[in-house]
Amino acid sequence: MSVVPPVQTTQNIKQPPSYSVASKSAKGSVLLLIRQVAVQGMNFCGLIFLARYLSIEDYGFYGIVFFLFAFISNFGDVGLSASLRRQSNEPTIKDYSSVFTTQLVLSTAAAAIFLSLTPLLCKLYEIPSSYSIHFLFISLSLVITVFKMNPTASLERHLDFKWLSVIEIIQAAVYNTMASLMAFYGYGPLSFSLALLCRVSIGTILVNIVKHMPLKLDFNLSFIKNHLSFGLPYQVGAFVNVLKDSISPIIIGLIIGAAHTGMVNMASTIAAFPVMLLAILGRLFFPAFSRAVNDKPLLENLFAMSMRINNAFVAPLAMFILVMAEPFTLYIFGTKWVESETMELWFLLWPANLFLPTLMVCTALLNAFGKSKTVLKYNLVWMLITLGLGTPLIFAFGAKGFGYANIAVNIATTIVAWKMRNYINCKILKEAFLGWLPAISLVWFPLAYRHFFDIGRLHLVLSGVCYYAFATALTYFICRNDIKLIIKKNDKKPTPKVDLTNEFSTQ
Repeated sequence: MSVVPPVQTTQNIKQPPSYSVASKSAKGSVLLLIRQVAVQGMNFCGLIFLARYLSIEDYGFYGIVFFLFAFISNFGDVGLSASLRRQSNEPTIKDYSSVFTTQLVLSTAAAAIFLSLTPLLCKLYEIPSSYSIHFLFISLSLVITVFKMNPTASLERHLDFKWLSVIEIIQAAVYNTMASLMAFYGYGPLSFSLALLCRVSIGTILVNIVKHMPLKLDFNLSFIKNHLSFGLPYQVGAFVNVLKDSISPIIIGLIIGAAHTGMVNMASTIAAFPVMLLAILGRLFFPAFSRAVNDKPLLENLFAMSMRINNAFVAPLAMFILVMAEPFTLYIFGTKWVESETMELWFLLWPANLFLPTLMVCTALLNAFGKSKTVLKYNLVWMLITLGLGTPLIFAFGAKGFGYANIAVNIATTIVAWKMRNYINCKILKEAFLGWLPAISLVWFPLAYRHFFDIGRLHLVLSGVCYYAFATALTYFICRNDIKLIIKKNDKKPTPKVDLTNEFSTQ
């Protein structure tokens, strides 16, 4: 493997024509929202089957499996994909090959180490040694994921979410159909671990068909070192965020048991389900802000509208679940969750809906400015608060201690919005409030519905659909002039060139 300075060669991937960031972002938003509705709808149906047909203990193991997959995935990328999406010049085939080689070596090593620890993990969680097959599937999924990273990064770099949305919808359909049927027929944990492997494999095949990249094993040390100055803090920040969430699958799982892990996971699913739906939009904010980072008026418009839309998307779902907590849990997930400690826990976890939509947009902007180290510092603070408070509180109050720590972390995240004044001119509190205003103004509707009707499954669905539709319509009415103004001002504006030539030297 040769080590040479990074140069632009004739192998450059063809640069797409100039486009409007506002227009491209708007199209990307629509595609991602369509994808999100489809994927999360299928995920939600799959989750219902798992919650109903798995035992509470196996549902706790379900949370452990996906935590471990997220945990070891951080060792396979080190932020190189994010750095490629942010690079000012179009990456060359050699650049992509160098990143691919690095990711393949790291992922294979991480998978091998994880697999060697399988006997220890089975012993710590007091599970049968036969469960080691699930850890094997996690390791294989990690290695296969490497082959989809570069095609995905290239598509996201150009805000080309059409095929990504289609592929992820297919992945969700395969995973949830397989997991649901296997859970229904009594396959237990195998239902979700094997479905995970199939989901990753199918997604990798499809994204390479859509975006074929003739990659080969190559390595450019100088190129990788330059990208690590942004990518490594970016990925460490994500890793720290995973560690913050480790309190349920690790601390609760090892101290109190897998059943309580299952209860906490279900409480988190119910309370923070609206925030979970937002994850996909973060993939739009980061590249959109990165492309507009040198055009201050455009960036401020995009940031303000992203802040408002993010909160408006979460608010009606969060308010509806708050009002309909018991019937929502009973009719969707089953009696066993209402009778357990889950309902007490989810009230402590619900406040995340008030804070995380704003934090997500602020974090995307900081990363677009190249402030991955700043994001890392904040993630370290959240982790320390969660583990530092959560661990003793779990010993003192059981699983509720996790809820108390969660509230403290949510309040602490407001410091990020406060610090954003140094980077952008935007009244963040006002934009977040405008996002929540329609849902708050119309909350009387589900309250009245519950008062006058005996809530069954049909009434639950009807009231939820009507409430969200009314809130969405009111949101558009409030924001329509701002949306039209952004499109009018920026639709014909060429994309500003992002000058990041000194970026790596300043990290």
